[in-house]
Amino acid sequence: MSNYRYLIIGGGMTAYAAICGIRSVDSEGTIGLISAEFHPPYKRPPLSKGLWKGKPMEKSGIRYKS
Repeated sequence: MSNYRYLIIGGGMTAYAAICGIRSVDSEGTIGLISAEFHPPYKRPPLSKGLWKGKPMEKSGIRYKS
C-alpha cells in the first residue's frame, strides 16, 4: 500500500487546481489521485454563457489556437 502526503479524490478541473495549489507550496510532497476519469486532470477553459446565447465566438472571450 502506498503512502501519500496528499490524497485527492476525484479528477477533472478541480483536481488540477488542487494539484497546482499543492505544488505551489510543497514541491516535494507526494500526491495520490483517485478518479474514475480515463485522462489525467487538466485545465479546461471556462465555457462562456455568451456562446449559449448565440454571440459570435470572438465576442465570447474564448480564443482557440490552431
